[in-house]
Amino acid sequence: MCLIGYMNLKLLFRAVPTILLCATLSTAFAAKKDKDAASPAATVSAAASPSPSATTKRKVSPDTLKKARLTRLKNQAGLTADQEAKAKPIIDKYVDDREAANGDKAKLEALKTKYDSDINAILTPDQQKKLTASKAAAVEKLKAAKAAKAAASASPSASPAKKP
Repeated sequence: MCLIGYMNLKLLFRAVPTILLCATLSTAFAAKKDKDAASPAATVSAAASPSPSATTKRKVSPDTLKKARLTRLKNQAGLTADQEAKAKPIIDKYVDDREAANGDKAKLEALKTKYDSDINAILTPDQQKKLTASKAAAVEKLKAAKAAKAAASASPSASPAKKP
């Protein structure tokens, strides 16, 4: 009986390190797979073939949009309290009308044009210059980010993967 117990113990000493090694390797492979899935190349390929959850946008409440627009306008143009009071109804109407437009591009463009002219009417010439410069800077920042994203997605596909 002692010999059988010794053999089982010897087998156990061999099996436990093997099991631990397998568990460690599988964890490492799983971590690498998660890391690869989170890489920009994987994100671009996921964006190229949208899934139902990727195509649905998160809905932001109109009140949140109104507050964000007013805050952005205050920061960009430096509104006074009086101008802020005048801008609030303009922003409220614009956000509500955008919601009602349901993606109609012609209506949205007309709304944006009217919004811009109404906001410019309450701003001083100096504030109008600040707002225009801020908008131009934001557009340039978006273009630069888009170009960087395009360059990042193009560079992995430009260099072919080496096969073993």
